[in-house]
Amino acid sequence: MALAFRLVLKSGSHFVRLRLRTALFHSSMSQHQDEPLDEYRPGGYHPIKLGEIVGAYEVVRKLGWGEYSTVWQVKSLLSEKPAAMKVMKAELTDVPELHESAYLRRILTADPTHPGFPHNLHLLDEFHVEGPNGKHLCLVTELLGESLHQYANQFPHKQVPIAAVKNILPQVIMAMMYLHEECNIIHTDIKSNNILFTLPEGAVSPVLSPTPTNATVKLIDVGVACWADGVDEHFTELIQSPELRAPEVVVGAGWGKPADIWSLGCLVHELTTGRFLIRNNIEEMVIPYMHALYFGPYPRSLTTGGKYSHLFFNDDGSQLHPQPERLPLADRIRKLRPPGDTDTEELIQFLDLMLRLDPGERASLQTLLEHPWLAQN
Repeated sequence: MALAFRLVLKSGSHFVRLRLRTALFHSSMSQHQDEPLDEYRPGGYHPIKLGEIVGAYEVVRKLGWGEYSTVWQVKSLLSEKPAAMKVMKAELTDVPELHESAYLRRILTADPTHPGFPHNLHLLDEFHVEGPNGKHLCLVTELLGESLHQYANQFPHKQVPIAAVKNILPQVIMAMMYLHEECNIIHTDIKSNNILFTLPEGAVSPVLSPTPTNATVKLIDVGVACWADGVDEHFTELIQSPELRAPEVVVGAGWGKPADIWSLGCLVHELTTGRFLIRNNIEEMVIPYMHALYFGPYPRSLTTGGKYSHLFFNDDGSQLHPQPERLPLADRIRKLRPPGDTDTEELIQFLDLMLRLDPGERASLQTLLEHPWLAQN
C-alpha cells in the first residue's frame, strides 16, 4: 500500500545523533559473516584462535559477533562442559553506562525459586583477559541452541505453529516477570533473536532442527538493559530496535516496564503472522505514522507530553503530516493468518492487550500469563 506521508518525512537531527549513538548497542549478533577485521585494533576486538586457552576455557568454535563483542563456544578445562563466552571490545569493557555483568549477577541470585528464573540466561563465570588491543571483559554463560528467529525460518511464511507459540510465550512472559519483579531490570530488547532454545540433553553444540512443542527457551542479552529505578541514567533515550520501538519512546515521553510489553506484542505478531509489525530498517521518523495507521491517533499525553512530540504533531495533537488511510491491525492479521484459522480472533484480542499506544493501558505480565488464549490447544 502506498503511503502518502512517506514522501515528506526526513530524519530529524536528534534522531541522526541518537542513531549514531545507539547503533553500536542494537546490532544483532551475526552468525553468517566475519567481523570487520579493522576492528581488531587498540580498543577493539580481542584476537582469538580456535583451540586457544582463554582463562580456564578452551575455544572450540565461533558462535557469532556483534558490534561490541565476539562470542565463542568454549569448553571448561575443569569439567569439559560446553559453554558460551562473550568477549567484549576493550573500549567497552569499563564503560560506566553498561552494566551487563551486574545484570547477569542479579539474575543469578535474585530468587532461584521463581518460575521465571530458569527461563533467563545464567552467568557461569566472568574474568578479564589482557591482549594486544587492551583489557577485555569475558562473560561465560550457558551454551544454548538456535534462536526463535532461526526456528521461525523453518516454516512456510515464517509462521510458527500456534501450538509452539503457546508453549514458548508463557516461558518468555515468566522470564520477563522475573526481570521486572525480582531483578528490577527492564530488558529493552525483547525480540526473536534474543530468545534461544536450550540444547537437548547431552548435546555439545548448537543445532538447527525442528523443535517440539515442549521445548524450553531462555531470554538472553541484557547488554542494553536498564535498572527499572534508573531509567534516567540509561545511556540512550532511544531504546529498542526501531521496528519494535514503543510509542512513548519514539516521542521522548519517558518509558518504563510497559515498553517491554509493547515489544512482547511485536514478538507475538511476528511469530504468528511471519511479519514484523513494522518493517525492519524503517526510518525512525515514520514510526508514529505507522502506529497511527494500525492503531489510530496517539493519545494526548504523547502528542504534547514528549520531548520530541513537536517533530510529529501540531499543538492541537493532530499529525504534522495527515494520512487519510487506515489499516486496522485486526484487518491486517486476518489477511496474514491462514483462512479459516480458529485462533485468529482470540489472537487479535490477545495482541490488543499489549499493543496499546498509551503505555498505562497495556496489560500486566500476570494478566497475559493467565489469558485464556495461551491455555487453548
